[in-house]
Amino acid sequence: MRLFLFFMLLVTASPCRAAAPVSQVVVSQELAVTLDPPRHEISGESRIVFAPGSSSVRLRLASQARVERVRCGGRDLPYTFRSGAIDLELPLGESSVVVSYRASFNDQVSRHPAAGEDPSYGVNAAIGSEGTFLGGGADWYPVPEQVPASRKVTISAPAGMEAITFGARLARETSGGVTRSVWQETRPVGAVSLCAGPYLVQERKAAGITLYSYFYRDNAELAPRYLEAAAKYLTLYQELFGPYPFEKFAVVENFFPTGYGFPSFTLLGGSVIRLPFIVDTSLPHEIAHSWWGNGIDVELAEGNWCEGLVTYLADYLLKERRSQSEAAEYRKQLLIDYASLVTPDNDFPLTAFVSRNDPASRAIGYGKAAMVFHMIRSRIGDKAFFGALRELARQRMYRSASWSDLLRVFTEASGRDLPQIRPLIERPGGARLALKGTRSRQEGAGWQVTGTLAQTPPYFAQEVPLRLESTAGALARLVPVPAKGATSFDLAAPGQPQRLLLDPDAEVFRVLSPGEIPATVNSIKGSGNLVGVTTRNCRTDLVGFRTFLASLSQGKAAVVDEAELKPAQVAGHDLIFCGRPRDLALLPTGAEAVTPAGAGEEDALTLTVLQRMAPGKGVVALFEPGSPAAAVQYGPKVTHYGKYGFLLFSGGANRRKATAPPADGEAVVRFPQQAP
Repeated sequence: MRLFLFFMLLVTASPCRAAAPVSQVVVSQELAVTLDPPRHEISGESRIVFAPGSSSVRLRLASQARVERVRCGGRDLPYTFRSGAIDLELPLGESSVVVSYRASFNDQVSRHPAAGEDPSYGVNAAIGSEGTFLGGGADWYPVPEQVPASRKVTISAPAGMEAITFGARLARETSGGVTRSVWQETRPVGAVSLCAGPYLVQERKAAGITLYSYFYRDNAELAPRYLEAAAKYLTLYQELFGPYPFEKFAVVENFFPTGYGFPSFTLLGGSVIRLPFIVDTSLPHEIAHSWWGNGIDVELAEGNWCEGLVTYLADYLLKERRSQSEAAEYRKQLLIDYASLVTPDNDFPLTAFVSRNDPASRAIGYGKAAMVFHMIRSRIGDKAFFGALRELARQRMYRSASWSDLLRVFTEASGRDLPQIRPLIERPGGARLALKGTRSRQEGAGWQVTGTLAQTPPYFAQEVPLRLESTAGALARLVPVPAKGATSFDLAAPGQPQRLLLDPDAEVFRVLSPGEIPATVNSIKGSGNLVGVTTRNCRTDLVGFRTFLASLSQGKAAVVDEAELKPAQVAGHDLIFCGRPRDLALLPTGAEAVTPAGAGEEDALTLTVLQRMAPGKGVVALFEPGSPAAAVQYGPKVTHYGKYGFLLFSGGANRRKATAPPADGEAVVRFPQQAP
């Protein structure tokens, strides 16, 4: 990411950096900037030193900026500035240039940000009295085409406005109505991001690292808890991955609800920081990005691997350390999300993943990739898996890495080839498996279970776990499934067989059958044929209903009145009703009984998602706000509860959430019990 899925969606959005092309060699960059929050302005001067022999120079700078002066060797230097680029020629024998500039940044922050997959909420750069956020991608300073070998940033702001950026803090003072801080990077990475606000600053040392918190006054009391947790997770990850790669680690509060991991600090929105579980979910995720995505950037030619790796090493691994059952449930949810949200129309291979922009891309780039790393670890063991990560960190820190680099170190550390893994990276989809023709028979004192593990196209070679439960206990087997067709199995059980389960603990990445997928909010979000239906009981207007659908990434879904609903639409589409339909035959059996306490009250909203059985199949959902105000207040929250099939909101919060179990489909066989 958390309200679980919400914060997996929100705070696992740390921007993994992509490797930049190399042109001029940049020896150093010194940047001195002044923030003017009331005017939303920044003014600055940047001195850049190039390697001897450099001539043509290009610097990126936001197109709305004004270049005031470019000097070289104490003299003004001709330049051109257009389309966000400064171009100039260094005189023979000169190697440094000084650029003076100013710019205004005032991206608007919505007071009620809509649900969606954009972790920036549309804000790339904003300077104001509430706070400043200048993302590296906003080109808020002259950015050379190559990362400098060293970088120093001095930031001045009105007194009380504390600023932070990459690197070690060399100085911090307030005098003459100005608060000034100086930051130095010894091993710079990427383009610089900068944050500022009326922070209260706390610091401590732990795990050999200087830790800071930059919190607004209202949240300052939470700083000790965050610093303590940061020390704990930095210790853990240094044991797993090797030395922490930066000069400090800081937890910084933002004035809108981001969840970013930058080199040497994480930026969390104030509303996020106040949630009690964030310190043990989002925070370790962002700390893990210090190694994967910030310390080592991503070679995008083979796709973005870092979000899946960090999801596995933070969100997943910490659950595994608490309990194996929690870990298995997390893996199952990753498979459910993929099967619910990804269709043949929106699927793509991991080599094509750059960043998430909708629920399906998140299910692929975060979820499928995390399962791939789990499969690698399961095959080579913990010693080789974590040893390979330490070796990759040693080899590639402050450089870039690709999927090929990852597979190479895993292979070298284990001495094992991983032929089943690369197809999962390079091809869309995954194996579709089912138990077919399963039979049991008694043979003497024992029992034999035979059958076929079938696969439908596209084919993937897998070693698939089967678990046979009997009256004398359970046994587990790995059944090799070839890259084409099916494979038969023959299992011996000491007792009478009761159930046979296909991959019951979600150990391999595969596409679940419809019967394995519970009806959830994600079923609506992933529907490719959803129809919205307004009823006479709908307690919001059409605009409110359409806004709700848009929050579920279904803004293009057709919406009809119940009186105009055609039989073909009922049979061939997933349906979501606003209010309860007059014709209860449109609902799956049992839907009329779903009326929990609190539902129907003016300050309440319920959402119920139900599975239809054949011949209709698909899902039917009931969206039931108690009033237009309830639809506005609670509707945008629903998308953050993707793994649930029933939700009740009232009194300003979620009061109940639940999910009905799936029907198991072709992944579970129940054997009839015979008399002795």
